[in-house]
Amino acid sequence: MEQEKFRKKITFWLRFSGWFCLLPASMWLFVYRMVGAKDLAIICLLEIATIVIFAVFVLTTAESEMWYKPGKILILMVFSFLFMPFIILIPLYFAYSASRKLEKL
Repeated sequence: MEQEKFRKKITFWLRFSGWFCLLPASMWLFVYRMVGAKDLAIICLLEIATIVIFAVFVLTTAESEMWYKPGKILILMVFSFLFMPFIILIPLYFAYSASRKLEKL
């Protein structure tokens, strides 16, 4: 019973972080529209593409068994820390915490 509770929490926080990626992506899109067709626009588009691919990956694999291992979520958190806005780390931390508790059971 406890394991199912932690599995639902992990899935919820992963889905939340995937949908939460829309906020930074929309901010980058706003910056892109303000910059126009300059050199900085390419960086904005690359960041938007990275965030969207990350969100799609997390949302499509949220119910996978691999996320029940804390090491996999930690790798996702490191990637998010390096290439994503900081705000995406918050729900990923909650998923990591739930996966560590699940591992202890």
